[in-house]
Order: sequence, then C-alpha cells, then structure tokens
Amino acid sequence: MLQVDDIRYLVVHCSDTPDEDGLGATDIHAMHLGFGWDGAGYHAIITRDGICHAARPEYWQGAHVKGRNHDSLGVCLIGRHDFTLKQFAALEALLLDWSNRYPKAKVVGHRDIQETHKTCPNFDAGAWWARYNPLAQKRAMVMVATAPIYRVPPPKNQPAPAPETEALMGEEVALTAARQHHGYVEIALATDGYQGWIKADSLCAIPENITGTMQAIRTACCIVTAEADVKSAPLASLSMGAKITILSTEGDYAKISLFGRAGAIETGYLPHHMLASRQQNPRSDWPAYAEMFIGAPYKWGGRSFAGLDCSALIQLSLGSAGYRIPRDSGPQEEFMQTAAKADTHAFQYFKRGDIIFWKGHIGLCVDDQNILHANAYHARVVIEPVKDAITRIGTTDGKPTRHIDADQLLTLLDNPASI
Repeated sequence: MLQVDDIRYLVVHCSDTPDEDGLGATDIHAMHLGFGWDGAGYHAIITRDGICHAARPEYWQGAHVKGRNHDSLGVCLIGRHDFTLKQFAALEALLLDWSNRYPKAKVVGHRDIQETHKTCPNFDAGAWWARYNPLAQKRAMVMVATAPIYRVPPPKNQPAPAPETEALMGEEVALTAARQHHGYVEIALATDGYQGWIKADSLCAIPENITGTMQAIRTACCIVTAEADVKSAPLASLSMGAKITILSTEGDYAKISLFGRAGAIETGYLPHHMLASRQQNPRSDWPAYAEMFIGAPYKWGGRSFAGLDCSALIQLSLGSAGYRIPRDSGPQEEFMQTAAKADTHAFQYFKRGDIIFWKGHIGLCVDDQNILHANAYHARVVIEPVKDAITRIGTTDGKPTRHIDADQLLTLLDNPASI
C-alpha cells in the first residue's frame, strides 16, 4: 500500500495511440486486463474531452513505470502527439492537486524516469509543468470571477470563515511561497498589497504573450456571452475591477479572452458600453461608479457585485476612476486624513464626493443630503439621509471620526507622490 511519504514522482504518460482514435478509460482498463494486470495500471486517465477519470486508487501501487511503481503515481493522456487544450487543462488541475497532497513528489515524464526506447509522453513533461504550474513563478493570475482571500488557511474539511477580501479575475498576485497548505497558498494581491491565503486552484500562470489590450471592467457587473448576442450562452459573470483582454471589436461588442489552465484561452463577448472609459465617467465624478452598486448585497470581506463591504465599494469605485487606495476602512482613513475637513462645518455641510468615516465604516456623500454606503443594517448598498445615518450609526459605533472633503481628496489622489 502506498503512503503519502512514499510518493517521489508524479509520472505523465501518453497512450501512444493515434490521436484520432479517441480511446476511453474503459479501453485502457480492458487493454491492461488483457496484459494479465489487475486493471488499468495508471492512477488517472485523461481522455480527449478533458475528463480526468480515476483509475487505480492512489493508495494502490500502479503498473506504469518498471522499477518505480513503489514510489510514484501515474497519469495517462489519451493520444500520441496532438493532445487537446482540455487535456492539458485537466492535467494541470490534477498535478496541482497531487502536488498539494504529495509535496515531496516531482513531476516527470515516463521517459525521464526509466531507461526506455519509448519517448512517452512525447513532450517534456517537466518543462511543461514548470511553465504552467501557477505556483512555479513569483507571480500568478486569478482565473476565476472571484477568489476569497483569508487571513490564515481555513481549517481542513471545515466550512471556511468570511474572507478578509476577494481577488478578481485577471488580477495578479505575488506568491509568498510556492508550497500549498491543504490547497491554499500565501499571496499578496498586486492591486493593493493585501496579504493572505488563496485557493491554489483559483490561480493560473501568467500568459507569456498576451495579445490584445488589457482593460478593467468599469461597470458594477456584466455577463460574458459565448457570442456577440445577448441571447447566447453565458460564460462568466464579472464585476468592476476584473481584468480582461480585448481581442477585437465586432459591431456593438468587444471580443475578449478569459484565461484558463495550461494557457487555454476562452473567448467571449461584452457590449462596448460595459467597458466604460474615463471620459464617460470623469475622474472628478468618481461617485458615479459607486452608484452602479445600489442594491448590491452587503458581504463582509466581499469585493464584487455578488456581495461587498463598505471599504470595497469605495476602493472599486475610485479604482475605476484610475485611483489606487488601500483596501480596508482603517488604512483608507489614514491614507485620506490630510484631506479631512478641519473647520466647524465638518459633519454639518456635505457635497458630492465627500467621505465620512466611522470606526470601522465608510460612506460616500452623493449630494448635500444623502450618503451611499454598503452596510449590514440594510444588508445592501443603499442611499439614505446622511444625518439619519450619523444618528443611527452613533448608537452602536459612536460619532464619525473624519469628514473628507471631495476637492481635497482629488488633490491628494492626483498627486503621484501620494499614491
């Protein structure tokens, strides 16, 4: 019986059958039974459609590399040379999982671990893994719509707590260490430096040659469709701040790319107006971006239209106007403190773009009477009279701590030395 510490190699094979034959996992199983073996000798078989089929249990010694079956697991790609992108994507996902559970193991090809005349798997598996392993380099890219970031890795086999924040599709992360902790890896989010633990399988390697123009989503939420038609199949739901690549334009739509495993690129479409320019929402009226979130649910640690908190609302809105600020309300208040009102008009007279801080909370004035904020009391993003908010919040969290002036804030943000 194989134990975790026994596994030293993760061996990639190919079936060495014509690519067009399209063998299935049951065919391999039957073939190996015909050899007199106890069924398929591999622990996993990846068919042409990208489905990863379980074969031998991982605790059961395989029959795939003579002389090394006692310290290895084996996976077989069906085909000979022209493997599909779906197969490579499945292989990356499997190896990422295996590398987590067998941290001492090295990824190799069959030909690299045994003296044989075979060229199996007919490509350099080690070099391929070094290229597409999202944890192999110092930086990686988020490949899912939203990825929770936790202060510490959530307990194994237990419900995860509320995240500290979330990373969005297309954002880059710096890897603190490549080693996984039951599926999580420590990172720093490039957008704001936020540090924490993210699921390794939510990351992909950064593409070497990105064709097209990278651009961030500047509407609260949008659906990527398979065709330039609102009635076509939905591929993804992306929120403000997510980053995509524009490949071309087709009528009223932009053709974009969604990055995935093993360099696979799925194309989709977005209406042009979903990629609003700064001219359509001037930097001086950045609150217009925040107003797009009205009605979105409140979620502690959330950072997308599916759910967000008070400080994420401000960060995403200013981000769409081209400004970078910290993620949490405390650091945001410290960052903006030089733009605070210092006269007797503080907390009395308001204008669009003013910001009000409480201990642990932040809101945005949309005019001289009303404030927009994501809050747990209403359980969503709402507009309410600012003086009502001050009174209500005062009963639980005390008086406001700072009143940031809209004009002074823009002066601060427009000073490159301050950002």
